[in-house]
Amino acid sequence: MKRYNIVVPRKYEVKGEEKTAWSTVGTLVHFPAQGDKEDGFIVELGMFPTTTFKVFPQKEKDPKDAW
Repeated sequence: MKRYNIVVPRKYEVKGEEKTAWSTVGTLVHFPAQGDKEDGFIVELGMFPTTTFKVFPQKEKDPKDAW
């Protein structure tokens, strides 16, 4: 399992020099493939402390299903 920080930038200026502060808003957790299971991901966001978001590969859409 590997964890990644999810961050947002905030620009500010000090003595005329632009700087960036990075605020952590959550975590992305990667679960490597094991046995017959593919890689997996979950997203944990501080603004939704009781919700775990599961991440799946995006499937191509069938043009026949378009509006």
